[in-house]
Amino acid sequence: MNGKEDHYPYRGTTGCSSIGNMKALYSLSGQEQAVAENEQGWVQVDDLFRSEGDLYSTLADHLAVKASSLSEMRSLVELVEIGTISREEAIMCIDTDCIRTIVGDIVNSDQGYEDMSPFQKLLIWSDQVRRLKVFTEGITLKEMWVGKFRGVSGLGLVRCEELLKVEHLKSIVPNGWINDERIAEPLQRRLLCLLQEQWESILHELQGVPVSISLMPTFNFPTYSYSSVGIQDIQIEALFRAMRVCEQQGIDCNVDILVTHPASAEQFANGIYFIDQVAEQTLGHMRRSIKYRVGALIPWNIRSAIASDLARVTNLLVVEWDERQGTSLVDSTNIGIFHHIRQIHPCIHIRAVGHLTSGDLPAIYALGMDQISCDPQEVPVMRIAAAQFELMVKVIGIHL
Repeated sequence: MNGKEDHYPYRGTTGCSSIGNMKALYSLSGQEQAVAENEQGWVQVDDLFRSEGDLYSTLADHLAVKASSLSEMRSLVELVEIGTISREEAIMCIDTDCIRTIVGDIVNSDQGYEDMSPFQKLLIWSDQVRRLKVFTEGITLKEMWVGKFRGVSGLGLVRCEELLKVEHLKSIVPNGWINDERIAEPLQRRLLCLLQEQWESILHELQGVPVSISLMPTFNFPTYSYSSVGIQDIQIEALFRAMRVCEQQGIDCNVDILVTHPASAEQFANGIYFIDQVAEQTLGHMRRSIKYRVGALIPWNIRSAIASDLARVTNLLVVEWDERQGTSLVDSTNIGIFHHIRQIHPCIHIRAVGHLTSGDLPAIYALGMDQISCDPQEVPVMRIAAAQFELMVKVIGIHL
């Protein structure tokens, strides 16, 4: 998992190859356990796994046993439910790498339970000990359903330009749409109706789950002004119309609208003014009942001055993670920029979006981000791996 196991410095060794052996060990008395540990090669690492409250409070708090199959994960849940181990220990005993390979088995096994399956319980327990929020990406209904099924906090990013590429829309979008050119009135009406339907289907599927939507890319000049007859205007009006319809049907809408790559606080203010004007003209008296916030979509290598200005005027920064850069994202300059953002606005939400994996978690935490958005298939891995990361840091005594 991109070196995640290297991050967890298990300096001890283990001769225990399965959860079954661990269950057998727990059935022994304290003296018998000590003998078994010595015989099987378990080495206690007191300086690493020291207890903190109820965390790792059982006699085998130093074991590095990893559950790598669905049956072994069920056994972990059974051990928790009979009080043999803690929930935190169960989480730490999961081999997150194996989740990707058994995800089909997990989905099938969940269907056999009326309430909550053992794996779902492990995910819920990981949510209870983890502060990092996990979002997912995608614009198709299937992607959104998979994300909701796997317990995400919301839809991390929907790009307006990607929405225009779906099959029934791309044939009527003008060739120069990326430049926000003036669009003929008949085409405006057709686009407006089709985009409204698209937004309505997304909001219906989400059923109140938060979603962040980025405006069309703009030229990075502070003097850039949004066109009142361009593609951006049509997309935002269609979004507000869809939100109005959903609210009238009793469906909550929690929407963050992101100004894309603002080059200055002035350009960001222009984006907010544009969005508010469209909302006023579209919603009229209903505007007060429609909930939306405005944030910023920024590049990972944003300049410090711009980042500082934005931190003063918004509660949400969504960072486009460049996986090609790898660990080079985490250097003293970038860490300094994001930590300075936290100093200016301690409660600001900073979300990384992109093709993130659990191997990116050390960098995510080093930069002080509190939210991530990943592919739907990676969601269960992220939920547990992030919980493991935070539990390990808590045990070692380092503050994230």
